[in-house]
Amino acid sequence: MKKLLYILAMTSSFVSTASWQLIPEQSSLNFISIKNTTVAETHQFSNLKGTWSDQGSVQIQIPVSSLETHIPIRNQRMLDYVLKAKQYPEITVQAELKPDSIASLAVGKSMLLTLPIAVNIAGETVNLLANIRLLKITASSIQATTESPLILNVNTANLSAGVDKLQQLAQLNAISKLVPVTFSVNFNTTI
Repeated sequence: MKKLLYILAMTSSFVSTASWQLIPEQSSLNFISIKNTTVAETHQFSNLKGTWSDQGSVQIQIPVSSLETHIPIRNQRMLDYVLKAKQYPEITVQAELKPDSIASLAVGKSMLLTLPIAVNIAGETVNLLANIRLLKITASSIQATTESPLILNVNTANLSAGVDKLQQLAQLNAISKLVPVTFSVNFNTTI
């Protein structure tokens, strides 16, 4: 019995001090642009990186060079004028979520939570509330997915001048200043 209690104590303390790594090939971030009022297109960033520490700090780095709009000249214009890629090579996302808050979640079960996140994009920090569904895939794997899109206001993020430049270069009547964003990220423990 003593041996069993010792094993349980070691296992539970081991899990509580686990750190988590984002798995890039199992993670995605998408956003939608709307031009001329009625044309919506989906774009994405690939190659996400991130960690979730045992203290509860979630940090995700999004290399802006991984932008894919499916039109090379648009990729370049967005990098140059909107994201200012040479000066700001990454978008960063920060949040706080204690890993022990999901410790009682059974494998295969999920929970919904609202989480404040801070997004630093092109030198500006925007605070958003994300409705996220956490799914415990295995004892050492968690998936976090947006339950509803985040709405990034390019005016709030000080990106409107760059968007206006895109509109001018592409000779469009309008590009929406409200950008729906969704993500699905998987974290595995590094025990």
